[in-house]
Amino acid sequence: MTDRDVDRFGRWAPSYDRSFLQRALFGPVQDATIAAAAGHSARPRAILDVGCGTGQLLRRLAACFPAAELVGANAAAGMIEQARAAVPADLSVRFVQAFAEELPFPDSSFDLVTSTVSFHHWAEQRRGLREVRRVLTPGGLFILTDALADGWLWWIFVGGGGRFLRPGELDAMLVTEHLRFVGRSS
Repeated sequence: MTDRDVDRFGRWAPSYDRSFLQRALFGPVQDATIAAAAGHSARPRAILDVGCGTGQLLRRLAACFPAAELVGANAAAGMIEQARAAVPADLSVRFVQAFAEELPFPDSSFDLVTSTVSFHHWAEQRRGLREVRRVLTPGGLFILTDALADGWLWWIFVGGGGRFLRPGELDAMLVTEHLRFVGRSS
């Protein structure tokens, strides 16, 4: 994330959970992410959400994986502050202010790493993927959900200032960073 992105998300944090994007985009993306994680045969002992925002996905994953250690990382301090405030007292979730490109965790720490609609904000996407691979246990699952720019969407997404990739570019990047590509939903 650039400093501009971090500042923007920090300012958005207090109203983020009330945004229309929660119902229109983020909620359905989280539903798909939870379904993919629950459909995986292994039960994760530790879950990291990179670009966790206010921690909604982690709070929802807690219901599916009650024994898992839950950790969220986000570059914006305001998002981390909101995430910590939103965690119920009976739920153990840890939030860390960190960029995707510099995750402050030991190697092979997480069985499941998620990132939902934040990848296009990562300043150095390859470096962020390398960090995900480093903290992911061998055989662990990485669920990356983000918009891809293809066809006419390329012109819309590129104009929006994000780092949106075409499908082939993402596939090549995942292979280069030794992350196994499983599938894509339209």
